[in-house]
Amino acid sequence: MNQEAGFGPMVRKITKPLVAWTLAWSLVAPAHADERQELLTLKATVVNLVDALVAQGVLEERAAKALIAKAEKDAQAAEANSAPAAAVAEGDAAPANGKVVRVPYVPEFVKQEIREQVRAELREDVLADVATKAKQERWGTPDALPDWLSRITLYGDARVRHQSDLFGDGNADTLSADNLYLDLRAINAAGGITAAGTDAFQNTSIDQHRWRLRLRPGLRARLGDHWLVDARLSTGNLQNPVSSNETLGDYGRRADIAIDRAYIQYHAENEAGLTWLSLSLGRMPNPFFFTPLVWDEDINFDGLAGSWVHYFGDRALGDFGTRRRSLGITAGLFPVAQVEFTTEDKWLAGGQVHGTWEFDNQTTVQLATAFYEYIHETGKRNALGSTLTNTTAPRFLQKGNLMFNIANDPNLNGGLNDQLFALASEYRLLNITGAVDLAFLAPYHVLLAADVVKNFGFDEDDILRRTGGVTYLYPIKDRTLGWQVEAAVGRPRVGRFAVWQGAQFGDWQVGATYRYLQRDAILDAFADSIFHLGGTDAKGYVLHAMFGLAKNVWLRGQYFSTTEIDGPPFAIDSLQFDLNAAF
Repeated sequence: MNQEAGFGPMVRKITKPLVAWTLAWSLVAPAHADERQELLTLKATVVNLVDALVAQGVLEERAAKALIAKAEKDAQAAEANSAPAAAVAEGDAAPANGKVVRVPYVPEFVKQEIREQVRAELREDVLADVATKAKQERWGTPDALPDWLSRITLYGDARVRHQSDLFGDGNADTLSADNLYLDLRAINAAGGITAAGTDAFQNTSIDQHRWRLRLRPGLRARLGDHWLVDARLSTGNLQNPVSSNETLGDYGRRADIAIDRAYIQYHAENEAGLTWLSLSLGRMPNPFFFTPLVWDEDINFDGLAGSWVHYFGDRALGDFGTRRRSLGITAGLFPVAQVEFTTEDKWLAGGQVHGTWEFDNQTTVQLATAFYEYIHETGKRNALGSTLTNTTAPRFLQKGNLMFNIANDPNLNGGLNDQLFALASEYRLLNITGAVDLAFLAPYHVLLAADVVKNFGFDEDDILRRTGGVTYLYPIKDRTLGWQVEAAVGRPRVGRFAVWQGAQFGDWQVGATYRYLQRDAILDAFADSIFHLGGTDAKGYVLHAMFGLAKNVWLRGQYFSTTEIDGPPFAIDSLQFDLNAAF
């Protein structure tokens, strides 16, 4: 989370000379007995303001102390050089009425220093403001460009990755009878184990080293004050919703390009320019506050989502930047699969209550509680000799969930090994997520996050009736809990996820994550595609480091060390090095 609001640099430029001048004036100006309290109050206010600037990271503590010390020294010198009774030139007579006229005194060199500093620091701001306004209003080029062009923004990101996947020595050999890990997605696509051939088995022992590419150009068009259209293309496997990587080295086939996002959004803003209501329809980014425990970072949602947010309090004088203090609700209904000749289309319904509280020192706490329910997602066994319920098999899956064979005719395609696997359990997920961004080391931040998910849709008796007690690989047993903890330190602009807008040279972050995800805690189809090479029934840790090379260009390295929880031995270590760019 980026806590360095754009208001900060202007505050630094304006408040430093203002504080110096005000503090010097308050210390130097002579005072009547009845004025002394007022001036002491002013002095205390200025000192408190300096302390606040230090707490906000605008001033360093050392610079603040030097500023106050210099003002006090200047005040003492000025008082020593001034008239002892009043600001009256030596030898002048007192006024006839006997009253002394007191004139605040500021040394000339202080005045000159203030004038030069303010003039130099404001010149750059004025020029920048004029340039921005000239660009926005197209000075000197009236009607040179159509109005609609100014309402369109191009954006995107690119990534080149080297990935090494290393398999444990204790794993069974890939093409051996001891390898019990089947590639159920390949089997379902082929029509059975026999038809799938060697593709029927997951790779458990052969190390892989690959170069991979991802490109995601997008366009966002603003339609008036409240509407926008957002569309993005992406490389990647057209059948995989959780990966947009294209493996390099296949010169006989160009990279696949697909529509990654396309949605229309209505949004309303309050007087401070903060969105309090939004409605999105189409293929949109994940609308929920989440971590990779439940959702892969590349997943986009098809359907309808809405969000309402209430903001607490207004920005008061002296708040340098807008503090985020809010409570909101996000809800959505998303089709997972449209099934022909049936009323049992597959859906995902989700709702989340979320809150954000930012403190005066920019430390931020975020909490969210979500409930997700998959509708008509479980499999149904075919009647003997029928294929009518084949549509209950999932369109996409990775690995880990409890599955069973819904084919029910061993001679349907002339073989004894006809299989079609579908989900055995219902999935109704309760997900609680929290994150804390500690700013006490500003400009570096300490980021902490925790996430837990529980599937309340698992029912052993229901699964026993549905499957007849025969399931693939795992017994019918409640394994429905997942949790994750994460810690990182560095620039807050470096997010957990891929795109890092605003990266600068020298920005960095390092962190570690531990994850424990039982096989039926979530739907494995939408799980993180990197951790344990996708799916559930996995535990392990992740180490990451990022470093900025230039504006919006950065390196990221990640190391994943994972193993199975309940299944046969299946250890995987993955090492990734990414070169990223965003615009």
